[in-house]
Amino acid sequence: MKVGLFGTLGALFVAGCAKLGLPKAEKSTAGYHERSRSASHCHDCVHFEAPHGCSLVEGSINPLGVCNYFLPG
Repeated sequence: MKVGLFGTLGALFVAGCAKLGLPKAEKSTAGYHERSRSASHCHDCVHFEAPHGCSLVEGSINPLGVCNYFLPG
């Protein structure tokens, strides 16, 4: 998945909100998919918290999933 300028800026904004202690986004809001169809996966994202978490998205996260907040790490 290619991340455009607005996607990157949006991810950075949401990351800043997470550091302020604001609530995590729902999976549907983040555009989360349980399985990625591209080379981008949650386990490669800076927001991924092993083994099944994310600093931006609520709930259990599949390391092979992906969402709109993906930011390669």
